[in-house]
Amino acid sequence: MENNLWYSSIHPDNNVIEQVGQFLMKRFPKQNMILHDKNRNLAFLYNCQNRNDYEIIQVPHNFEVNFFSKEELQFQKLWKAFFQTIAIQERTNSRLQMQYMPKKYWKDLVEMQ
Repeated sequence: MENNLWYSSIHPDNNVIEQVGQFLMKRFPKQNMILHDKNRNLAFLYNCQNRNDYEIIQVPHNFEVNFFSKEELQFQKLWKAFFQTIAIQERTNSRLQMQYMPKKYWKDLVEMQ
C-alpha cells in the first residue's frame, strides 16, 4: 500500500492473529503492517515506530481494502502473468495443486483471483 504499509488478509481456521502478527513483527521489524483476519473480523496493527507495540482491533464485517499502490497493482499484474505463463494447460492437475495448497486458502492468493 502507500506510505510503506503492508496489508494482508487471512482466513485461518483458528484465532492465531496475535501469534502470526508477533512473528511478522520480529521478521520485519521496520515494516508497518496490517494483518486482517477475515474469519473473525480482527486486525493486527503494527507501527514500527513503537517497537514491540501492536494493537488488535475489531473491524466491520464488510471491511475491504481497495487502495493498493500503483506499484502493488503492477506487481500483482506481473505475478498473474507469470503464473499463467508457466502453467501448461495440458498438464493441469487440480488434485495435486490442492494437495500442496488447499482450496480453502485460494481466496487469499493473488493468482487465484
